[in-house]
Amino acid sequence: MCAGNAQNFLLEHYLRITTKKPRSWLSALQVLTGFSRLSQEVNVSLGEGDFDSRLSFLEVGNINVCGVYLRSACSVVGCNDGRTAIIMPAHGSVDFEVEGLHFYSVPGVPCVLKPDAEFRARMSSGANLFIVQISHSAWKYANGLLESADFELAKILVRYLRETPFFWDHHYAMERTRLLEETLNRYLAGESPVVATVENKILIEDDRRLLTAIELINDRLATDIKLEKIARDSGMSLRNFYYLMKKRTGMTPYSYCQSRRLIKARESLISFHREDPVIANHALKWGFNHAGRFSSYYFDHFGEYPSDTIQGVKLLERHSEQVVSTDTGAVGQKTVWYTSRASSAQEVLAG
Repeated sequence: MCAGNAQNFLLEHYLRITTKKPRSWLSALQVLTGFSRLSQEVNVSLGEGDFDSRLSFLEVGNINVCGVYLRSACSVVGCNDGRTAIIMPAHGSVDFEVEGLHFYSVPGVPCVLKPDAEFRARMSSGANLFIVQISHSAWKYANGLLESADFELAKILVRYLRETPFFWDHHYAMERTRLLEETLNRYLAGESPVVATVENKILIEDDRRLLTAIELINDRLATDIKLEKIARDSGMSLRNFYYLMKKRTGMTPYSYCQSRRLIKARESLISFHREDPVIANHALKWGFNHAGRFSSYYFDHFGEYPSDTIQGVKLLERHSEQVVSTDTGAVGQKTVWYTSRASSAQEVLAG
């Protein structure tokens, strides 16, 4: 679904938390998505350290987009309060039970949760999910037209996901996310197939050489990347590499390298800020030698400064202290339910 190995996880630009603690992941999901209540069943027979999860989130006006990753299989139960949610795996699968009906969702097969729907979602190991939420009041044509297993709807989501690895700055990411909302509105208004009319530059699947070059960049980010060698190893001249990259993604090879390294620096900040609170050390690890320039690049790319990112993680983790856990006492395994209840995202993120 995503272009080659251009991203390992969905919406990497907007990673909010990466954790091995179920309570931290669940509370972050509940706070950011606005679900008033979420519960998660986790098998912790191997200890909490076996749990590995990530959560990415971007809110633009009336639309939220969210990337969810869980290494271990688990179940999540909750209520989709006041808004329509579209959920589609990029990897793995989800077995939904919604108001007594079952629906099995796999890549390319979205599940639609109507406002205030009670649901249970059984996620496979390695599940990587894309979630779109739009305020019901803001969705002009949201009058029950969206249905699960709508393949035209899936095409709209896939088209957006193909662009996400090539967001060259925060302004562009917001622009493309607003376009996703507009496209969904047009589709609901009856413009079908609307996906054929949406401008999209991301066509790298058409060129195996370009896919190879992007994969090589991703694999070599921790080294001193030589773009001429990347081009040669991919079967292109350096000039052709620049031309194709710009034409198919809107980014130059250099800007793509810098974007990926900023993403890696953000991940390092989020994952290891407690072990190493010095922002400059995380920047230096990924090739940014000047702290002031790094901060400026970071703000342009993510819409916030590195210190804002760290503060956001700390606030989400603080909310996780309110999560309640219950041992089910099942014979032969250690199963724990974690429950996170309503707390306004604005209140949490405002501290």
